[in-house]
Amino acid sequence: MTMDRLMFGLTLLGAAVTLIFVGLMQAGAPESLPANVNGYDRPIFAVYFARSIEDLAFITGPGAAAIREWIQGIQALDTWFPLAYGGMAIAFFAGLGLRGRKLAFLGVLLAAGAIGADWAENEVANRILADLDAGRDPSAELDAMWRHTWMKWGLIGAYSGVLSYLLATDSRRPLAIFPGLAAIAFLVTYVTGAHPDAFRVTNYLLTAFMLTFPVAAIFYLRAPDRN
Repeated sequence: MTMDRLMFGLTLLGAAVTLIFVGLMQAGAPESLPANVNGYDRPIFAVYFARSIEDLAFITGPGAAAIREWIQGIQALDTWFPLAYGGMAIAFFAGLGLRGRKLAFLGVLLAAGAIGADWAENEVANRILADLDAGRDPSAELDAMWRHTWMKWGLIGAYSGVLSYLLATDSRRPLAIFPGLAAIAFLVTYVTGAHPDAFRVTNYLLTAFMLTFPVAAIFYLRAPDRN
């Protein structure tokens, strides 16, 4: 097996592991968890995009201990989750790079950077949760939370744009649609200050964009190397 085909195979493995993590991170929610938190479908996003202590009211105080504990479990899984979705992206871009698409190596760098940014985001989120457990005010951490979460989303948005361009210029325009829309949606969400409605659309497009990696990998595995 050639190295490019190995990379596309690893893309499929990364996609499978990513889906397993997604399932694990959504399981076991406490009954006291609101269906909607500050307009966001998932409470972890309400933490990432919190701008004031009032935005964290849903996980503040002894009565929210079960929700905090559940989110801390998600954070523990999120130590490894970036390696799954980021590794999937890195493998795919590396496969394209090995087929002569040199721009794909920029995608490798952006995806690797997003892994590091996700870990930095997690570190701040964990400090916020620890402060709340101890009854301290985590407001001083919120600016760092905003910076790190947007560093992560910005890098993911950047490599979604790279992926869209690579696929569109490789006669695979239908596959380029969702990554391209995701790149635009990330920008719109940032401009709107992470408005919940904007982020909800972005999150849907993010899912479709991430699924583009394994779908495109299958196409490239079935097609001969044209370079």
